Amino acid sequence: MTAVTRKIRLLSQSAFLALVLLIGLEFHFFVQALLAGGDLPRRPPGVEGFLPISSLMSLRLLAQTGEVHPAHPAGLFILLGALAMSLAAPKSFCGWLCPFGFLSEVIYGLRRRLTPAFRYPPAWLHYPLSSLKYLLLGFFAWAIFAAMDLGSLRDFLDGDYNLIADAKMYFFFAGITPLAAGVIAALLALSFAVPYFWCRYLCPYGALLVPVSLAGPLRIRRDPAACTDCGRCAAACPQGIAVDRKKAVRSENCVSCARCLDACPSPGALQFRDSEGRLRVRPAFLPLLTAMVFFLVIWLAMAAGNWESRVPPEEYRRLVPLHDTLGHPGV
Repeated sequence: MTAVTRKIRLLSQSAFLALVLLIGLEFHFFVQALLAGGDLPRRPPGVEGFLPISSLMSLRLLAQTGEVHPAHPAGLFILLGALAMSLAAPKSFCGWLCPFGFLSEVIYGLRRRLTPAFRYPPAWLHYPLSSLKYLLLGFFAWAIFAAMDLGSLRDFLDGDYNLIADAKMYFFFAGITPLAAGVIAALLALSFAVPYFWCRYLCPYGALLVPVSLAGPLRIRRDPAACTDCGRCAAACPQGIAVDRKKAVRSENCVSCARCLDACPSPGALQFRDSEGRLRVRPAFLPLLTAMVFFLVIWLAMAAGNWESRVPPEEYRRLVPLHDTLGHPGV
């Protein structure tokens, strides 16, 4: 079961990474066609998954008015899909699909091969670092849900800056500055020193998934009567969670990777289930459950006509050449 589950998870992560790279390549051709003034290829809606701020603003608009903003609807539903996944299985978007989580896991695996012995930061350092992602999320939440009235929110979503936020993101990475490249290199180095550094301490998207994850009924639960106290589950956890000392894993860092379940040698000691034991999910079925939830949300968006952006090609042709002059509103 161990090998099967890991292979399924690797396949899930690799397939989603390949999809993300394909989306990036398609969007590259779209932007280059815009700059060349030629016929435009199809713009891939999935690129909006990299616009979390715009998606959060669209989420507020949806919650307050019931409207789906036409500029970047796919980003909104990708966010809703990630939230729904995390309700079904704690932070499973991070553990089964997220390309940044996958990269962090690759770095973690390399670190284990080169220097198997390492320690996580002590509590006096871990907790202040852990607060950083919540501070980032809190700032964005305050700016979007408290500081802006509905009129200001609409002005931003309708504004030129937001209409081509995807193209501005493209130009940021296409012409990345030495400073930005240095920050990315530093994050990679820190991820080697402290496994999952970005995910554990800085990712506001992951922080957003935590409350939903803690509210879900399904999680890893330990039966003390069946547990042999071998400690293999805790040793297998890449997040350093003391699974062997918990009756139910309620941790902000658990990504439902199922490594602890696979490592447990005692049948029934660890299960992914609800508190009453009426619903159980085998580790090998976790990717099916989470992918089904995520892509159901995407399918519903497509079926309702809320997947493709309704920003006209003429607007892209007008605004993309001016991308350098479009600053963030209010800046």
